[in-house]
Amino acid sequence: MSELKPLHAINVFIEPWFREEIIENVLADFSVYSDDSRKELVETLKSEVKVHGFRNPLTAPKRLLVREADKLFETDPRFVKVILAAWVQLYDKNSKAIDKVLESLKFDLPETLPVYEDPINGFAEGWPAGVDYAAVVKAMRKVDETNEMTDDQIALYTILRTGFLPGERDEEE
Repeated sequence: MSELKPLHAINVFIEPWFREEIIENVLADFSVYSDDSRKELVETLKSEVKVHGFRNPLTAPKRLLVREADKLFETDPRFVKVILAAWVQLYDKNSKAIDKVLESLKFDLPETLPVYEDPINGFAEGWPAGVDYAAVVKAMRKVDETNEMTDDQIALYTILRTGFLPGERDEEE
């Protein structure tokens, strides 16, 4: 089994514009999150994100907040955990269809979404043999033609749902 990767290793698999989109989407409307997630998100943003000229980064213009949060997302696995935990809630309505697709592609799914208790040791590496982003997206579009998630969103949700970054699995199991 390969060693676990920190949550900010996700940056290797996503483009900078998509990382920015993730953060913008998370910051767009806090009312959609569970109380616990909203509280953790607000506390983390206030304590970790520094926007020059603002004591409370949540009062800064959204563009500045996104820019500073983006810098933190690249380097801080704990911050990544909070942002992605909120982001995944935005797409929970698609979870049954995505689970169906992932099971058909031979992913080993945990009972519930991984919580990533330890952001330093969060992701394992390895998808089932022959499965890549295109295969997941194609299968998803087949199962749910009305799904409005982008290809990148489907790929990210797959990573977060399975706890595995793309790549071939070690055959040691």
